[in-house]
Amino acid sequence: MIEDPTATPGATGQRESRVAIVTGGGTGLGRATAEVLAEAGARCLVVGRRSKPLHETSASVPRPATILPLQADVDSPADRRRIVDTALDAFGRIDILVNNAGISRPAPLLAYDLERWRAVLTTNLESCFFLAQAVLPTMKEQHFGRIVNVASVYGSLGLNASLYGGLFRPDVGGGPERNPAYHSSKGALLNLTRDLAIAVAPWGITVNALSPGMFLTEQSEGIVNDEVIANLSRMTPMGRFGEPREVGHAIKFLVSDEASFVTGVNLIVDGGWSLW
Repeated sequence: MIEDPTATPGATGQRESRVAIVTGGGTGLGRATAEVLAEAGARCLVVGRRSKPLHETSASVPRPATILPLQADVDSPADRRRIVDTALDAFGRIDILVNNAGISRPAPLLAYDLERWRAVLTTNLESCFFLAQAVLPTMKEQHFGRIVNVASVYGSLGLNASLYGGLFRPDVGGGPERNPAYHSSKGALLNLTRDLAIAVAPWGITVNALSPGMFLTEQSEGIVNDEVIANLSRMTPMGRFGEPREVGHAIKFLVSDEASFVTGVNLIVDGGWSLW
């Protein structure tokens, strides 16, 4: 159970459950993470831009698990403040932040424009820092907190576009299609994780990153076909894509008491993809 060991037991004798904020919680890895944490006893605020998937996540775990949906944009400073205020108003504390929201905007390399670059960096990097900054005063006061930044194996590795069939066209107007902002944002997120981990360690807060490898989620449907799945599975030592809940369980470890001496690490969950 993900419970607060310092909380005073209530009338039932049960200690108060920890509170988690999960961004990008309506689908894919975010939904799986929220489900796993809620099933383990946490109370979760799931955040995303679309209301319907968030309510589906909320309904996916039977009571007494608690998943509260909140439609909000992590790119917005006002919405980031609203996310924190909503969690505190609903649950009275914030123990866990999972920065999972992210976007990808591939385009021809020589035509990759500033608007696209800024959009990706804003969601994938800027929002992670400023949302962490927004929850840190509460975590500092509690002398407890867990922050997990969801990065990617492509924050550390280059992309072999030939494995993706026609997804990244090799020669279009403006050169080969690439995703430089995504790779840059995820690489920077890893170093942001290290820097934050050092800064907040005296406050009893840990900050870690998790880098997923190949996972089939709602976001990848219609993008990866059977050929791409076969190519990527062949390049994974375990010979398959990951299941979203495998990320959820890894995050559950990072936010647990068992990981109290783990901070500043990048936990790679990729079936061995990055070992080649």
